[in-house]
Amino acid sequence: MKKIILAAFVAVASLSANAQVWVGGEVGYSHQRTTNNGTEISKANNVSLLPEIGYKLSDKFDVALTIGCAHGENGANMLGYDVPGNYEYANAFVLNPYLRYTFAKAGDFSFFADGGFSYLNAHVCGDDNSANIWQIAIKPGIAYSLSEKVSLVAHIGGIAYSFAKYDDYKNNGFDLGVKGNNITFGAYVSF
Repeated sequence: MKKIILAAFVAVASLSANAQVWVGGEVGYSHQRTTNNGTEISKANNVSLLPEIGYKLSDKFDVALTIGCAHGENGANMLGYDVPGNYEYANAFVLNPYLRYTFAKAGDFSFFADGGFSYLNAHVCGDDNSANIWQIAIKPGIAYSLSEKVSLVAHIGGIAYSFAKYDDYKNNGFDLGVKGNNITFGAYVSF
């Protein structure tokens, strides 16, 4: 048993020698307003806080986890997800483990694709039910290194399949391309 524990420790230590931990994330805000002949019909604000922690396995691969929250109003799109139901306010919890593959570098720029699974649980205020949304996605992105430790990151579009359930309402969706609600910006600090 001691040999197995020692071998596991040596394996983890050898991975850690080349690995690097990074933290960061994204903060988002969106505003939507609908009018008819100059008369306001509805307006909605959405805010999100999506902290991330990642582990650099090699020059090409990172593994990371996003755990965050969001708040939306008046049935608006939250974090790129169409939350089912007709609601006034909703609060959401987000969990997104993913693998990042860096496929090209040019100077201070890195080009990557994040592939993973995400789960969003949105509680609609005033309702006992919650919306549950699952998604499998590949999202391309670009990173710019400001220094050896700090990078700015943007995700641009992607390909995704999602499934949403809210009470008796179910929705399956497939997205491909770039829309205003799937362009995100963030920053990361490496240790």
